[in-house]
Amino acid sequence: MGIVARQSIKASISNYLGVLIGFATLLYFYPLFFTPKQLGASRLLVEIGAVVSGFSLLGSTYAVNRFFPYFKNPPLHHGFFFWIFLIPALGYLLSASGIVILKDDFIKLFNKDTSMISAILPMIVVLVLFMMLQSLFESVAANHGRITIPNFIREVVVRLLILLFAYLFYNGFISFSLFCWLLTGAYLVGALSSFIYIGRLTPISLKPDFKFIADHPEVKSDAIKFTLWFFIVNAVGLVINKIDFLMISASKSLADTAVYSIGFYLAVLIEIPKRTIMQISNPIFAEHMKNLNVPKISSLYKQLANNQLLIGSILFLLIWLNVDTAFHIMPNGQYYKAGKMVVFYIGIGKLFEMVGITTSPIMSNSKFYAWGLITSLIMIFSAVGLNLWLIPLLGIDGAAIATVLTFIFGYGFVMLLIYIKMKIHPFTGSQLKTIFLLVIFIPLATYLKLAQNPVIDSILKTPLLLAILLPCIYYWKISPEFNEQLQKAAHGIRQFRKNRTTHQ
Repeated sequence: MGIVARQSIKASISNYLGVLIGFATLLYFYPLFFTPKQLGASRLLVEIGAVVSGFSLLGSTYAVNRFFPYFKNPPLHHGFFFWIFLIPALGYLLSASGIVILKDDFIKLFNKDTSMISAILPMIVVLVLFMMLQSLFESVAANHGRITIPNFIREVVVRLLILLFAYLFYNGFISFSLFCWLLTGAYLVGALSSFIYIGRLTPISLKPDFKFIADHPEVKSDAIKFTLWFFIVNAVGLVINKIDFLMISASKSLADTAVYSIGFYLAVLIEIPKRTIMQISNPIFAEHMKNLNVPKISSLYKQLANNQLLIGSILFLLIWLNVDTAFHIMPNGQYYKAGKMVVFYIGIGKLFEMVGITTSPIMSNSKFYAWGLITSLIMIFSAVGLNLWLIPLLGIDGAAIATVLTFIFGYGFVMLLIYIKMKIHPFTGSQLKTIFLLVIFIPLATYLKLAQNPVIDSILKTPLLLAILLPCIYYWKISPEFNEQLQKAAHGIRQFRKNRTTHQ
């Protein structure tokens, strides 16, 4: 866990800077700068771009993790980058052609906001390319054990640029249409910056090494099957993660999408550690799977699941404790407060996902990765069916509940499959302790009121919650890694006080 811990901590700094920027942007500046309809349109632009860019990658980011160890041979890595760039290039041509050909049918899906959807459609075609390249470059950097700079670019640089463009729109310097184009351009800046960075890590040669492919037919055969399967799996997975946004926009309105996106963003703050930890652990899982080191895989499987559930639970409790304050300080907060229960439902779903997502690198690097298609089919049928059923009944809350149930069905199946195939699972007794703490502290976070003013109430309750929760975690020994970090933090505070006393 050494390299995982080091790179995760460094990348988490960038991620949390991005969180602060994103928090201020989506929860204060966006509701101030845009109408709900405009906010919904800008969010839909980004969400559709993410879905289609994932489709365009054709599973290549998974292939980077799986096959780079086989091609790894500095400086040119047997022409590995030629194939890694060729596959998504073909995928993008396919996606862009599909958008252009089916644009009229796509626009008709959003019968309440067709003019706005029609306006952002050309931007989607361009945004897909930039998002696709950014994801690809991040995967390459992760395989070299370096994710801090790409994360900083994505989480901080791109977000600040978008915020700047939103400010220009608010002050009347640019139109909303130009803002959307500039938002798209911010992702171009991110992609180019990441490309320059990986060029400093390793030479980028687009010259194919056909001799290596001819000498290793088993790699070629496995790569074709693997990439094909994970193109399908990844595309389906992206649809699952964004289907709620798309179906709310189609069946409700862009204004409802804006409300949902606010609640959704508050909830997904809990998964920030997951992003960095999984980026670094994926190549490590790939190496262990290549060597069939099942004890190491099992140990890492449990460790990641335990730590992610614990960290996610702490963040969930902090978010839920302060959710009323977030809506109180938000411009038009009473309008967006309709998404409060979205925060709760998506938060619970993300906790389950943080445990279940540790199955992904095991599945993607195993011989039974083709079963991932079955998992994806279970999840997509669950997602579409549940959203069709629950959105008309419960509105945006129904979409959030559908997301939770989809995670439970999908990841539950994968965990069962891995147990059957490898006789390993992610569960430990420590996770039961974490769940017990959640059961105790969720009612406290919901009903405890120390002041009428939500801001003052948060200021009083947050340190009180942490003062009770953190000692429970520490003395119950839920996570040795977490305890180690608490000890380091306590030592740092004592050292700071000692140095300050010495200099006085």
